[in-house]
Amino acid sequence: MPGVDGMRAVPMERPGKPEAVLRVLDARSGGQVEVGTGHRSPLRVFVQGARTGAAEEPSGLRARLVADVLLRTAELHGGQALLGLVRSGGTRETPEARAAVLGIRPPAASGTPEEIAQALGGRAHVYVTAGQETAEQGVTVRVGEVRPYEQPSPIGLDALALRLALLTHPHHEPVALTPDELAAAQRTLERWRRSVADWARAPSKPMCAEALGRALAGLEADLDVPVVLDALNRLESEAGLPDGSKFETFTYLDRVLALELTREIGHAASYDPLT
Repeated sequence: MPGVDGMRAVPMERPGKPEAVLRVLDARSGGQVEVGTGHRSPLRVFVQGARTGAAEEPSGLRARLVADVLLRTAELHGGQALLGLVRSGGTRETPEARAAVLGIRPPAASGTPEEIAQALGGRAHVYVTAGQETAEQGVTVRVGEVRPYEQPSPIGLDALALRLALLTHPHHEPVALTPDELAAAQRTLERWRRSVADWARAPSKPMCAEALGRALAGLEADLDVPVVLDALNRLESEAGLPDGSKFETFTYLDRVLALELTREIGHAASYDPLT
């Protein structure tokens, strides 16, 4: 049954066609360019961290996050993608443990661009850079720096709330996260996980074509993750859509978001014995 804004649970062919392309803003040319999704050969993505003195570890971590979204988007379309981490002289390295807790995959190879190219079978198709660095070859996706902010208390804060908070901002723009913003991301994360756990008990239904189409269009247009989050927010409150359809759509898009939205499935629901 259609919802308030016309959302419907209808069958939709999942992405994976070789002709699917992603468009990203190339810092070298200043225009959007098409990037393959790794069907004929793996999409090679190299990450270049910020130079010391420009924007350090937080910005490098954000560049890793954007590269992670790019790789996951290519895989969502049925392609293969490989990540290389550039560790050239003067570049401050992002600790792998910090990246791992944010759901960021480890690189397939690291070292100089030449060493990575040899290990991964060719030069980068896309460079993701923090700060003002621009690659000499290939498409360059430049990520906005993470500016200093008041460090919130880590007590009770899910590390993936930081991932979600960063994903709510267009990746080209600088960001300075506040404790209030991180707390809001934490609340959203907890609410979505509870909802997904509730929806998991309903019969499975086809994904919502409107929400999924809107989200995929955002990803294909310069990795616009805020559009994906907006589509999920609208879907969450859609009263006329079956829970099974919401479940399938949320869990499918979490393959890119990597927020562990299925974490609470199977856990006993909390209750108040006095109610």
